[in-house]
Amino acid sequence: MMYNQGYRPQPQQQGTQYGQNWYAPAPKAAQPAQARSRATEGGNRSGGGKNGASRRPKPRKKRSLKWQLVKTLLVLALLGGAIAAGYIWKTQSDIKPYMSVFAENVSVDGIDLSGKTWAEGSQLVWDQVNQKQNSWYVRLCYGAGQYKEITAQTLGISFDPTAALSQAWAVGHDVDANNRKDIFALRDEIERAKTTSNTFSSAQQSADTTQIDMILQAAQNAAYRSPTDAYLISFNPDDSANPFTYQQEVYGQELDITAVRERILEMVNNLESGEVLLEPTPIAPNVTVADLAKTVELRCRAVTPISSSSTEDRTENIRIAFSKINGMSLADGKKFSFNNTVGRRTLDNGFLPAIEYAYGYETWGIGGGVCQASSTVYLAAVQGGMTILNREPHSKEVSYTELGKDATVSDTRGREIDFTFRNNSGGTVYLAAHVISSPSNKKKLMCEVRLYGPSLNGATYELVTETVETIPKPEEPTITNDKNANYVTYVDETKTIKGHDGYVVEAYLVTRVNGVETERSKVSTDTYPAKADTVYVGVTQREGV
Repeated sequence: MMYNQGYRPQPQQQGTQYGQNWYAPAPKAAQPAQARSRATEGGNRSGGGKNGASRRPKPRKKRSLKWQLVKTLLVLALLGGAIAAGYIWKTQSDIKPYMSVFAENVSVDGIDLSGKTWAEGSQLVWDQVNQKQNSWYVRLCYGAGQYKEITAQTLGISFDPTAALSQAWAVGHDVDANNRKDIFALRDEIERAKTTSNTFSSAQQSADTTQIDMILQAAQNAAYRSPTDAYLISFNPDDSANPFTYQQEVYGQELDITAVRERILEMVNNLESGEVLLEPTPIAPNVTVADLAKTVELRCRAVTPISSSSTEDRTENIRIAFSKINGMSLADGKKFSFNNTVGRRTLDNGFLPAIEYAYGYETWGIGGGVCQASSTVYLAAVQGGMTILNREPHSKEVSYTELGKDATVSDTRGREIDFTFRNNSGGTVYLAAHVISSPSNKKKLMCEVRLYGPSLNGATYELVTETVETIPKPEEPTITNDKNANYVTYVDETKTIKGHDGYVVEAYLVTRVNGVETERSKVSTDTYPAKADTVYVGVTQREGV
């Protein structure tokens, strides 16, 4: 459709008819010539009208577009209102069953109130609170049938479930006048409650817990026992199986009331009745017998055989020397002196005459045999980890031990020879010294020295020797006048005492830990001089010669 310039058609009604916009027809002057011609021809065919004009049908009256829009909106409004009304009705229907009862999964003090009215739920909760308060107790059991009972009356306990009931009722109900819930909020709470547990507890109105503290303090005082340390009663050197007697340790006990108090308070808060066992915990002593045993372990046992040719007096001299040593203790850092411990070898001190070694000779002397005692103590001391301060070898090999393992002593020949050591073990050491029978042959005797002290923790010490040089004896014998008639008396008598080679011997202390050698240190280098044969000649003339 064409329009003259400057003309815009105005719709009488804006709307939709048959799927297209409808507008009022344009004026005639604006119609094209071709369109007018067709209209004229049509008019002529229809017979025309007055003044030759053709007769046209009147156009149908159209409703305005605005009215159509209003009508549509009204329909939509009515439809929406109907839907909203239905939704509200449905929501109200959903929450209506819960308006007078507790929501699902709601409990107070463990009582399930789901579906119960306020009166029903309150009655159940109050009945339980009253019953619990009247029957509640905590029984403190001390053992052996002794106990102390705590009741609600003891502590003045009372509980009030009012607040808990109100909180439980508030789930799915509008109870706050200042913050009202609409039906949708109520519906949401009710739906959440179906899958969520809502638990509430009665509030404790009063309880005097100082009574609990007083009761527990009294129990703690009654339960306490102080521990007693073990200690060494005695050293029994004559009992090789049980050389030490101990006072057994005693464990103490105490009652830790902290955990017990927390448990009782928990039972108070929950009105939970029951028994609480008061179990004291042990208090360990600072020192046990096992600890002491580690301080007096056997560090070394040294043994030397007594020759079958040894006289009884010589053997007795060893016993006398050992009796002075047997049972003695030496504190850490202290020095042991053989001569100071044994004393002078005199008849007044009980020693007897016997053969002894002196300057390479065997000779009679008071206390003969004591050197075997000193040598055995030396072996126990050096192999027991003691620090050797002074020790000298004999002038010749002795029968009871190897070269480099002996220790001579003397107190009678101008120059005192002592054997000394220091205890640097870190604890007290104990000595046991005896003449004993050989386990394999009761008729054979042995010298035994046992040294006890702090544990070596798997370490052992062994004294080993090595002869590094042999010194041949002189070929020419030594002629000696036997003025004391030790061997011969008369001038026509002689006695030859065989000499011997000399030796240079080195001694090493070998340390082993759990059987594996870890150290080898030199202890001494000893020279045993060679000695020529000695010919003893008598000095007395025979009578009548």
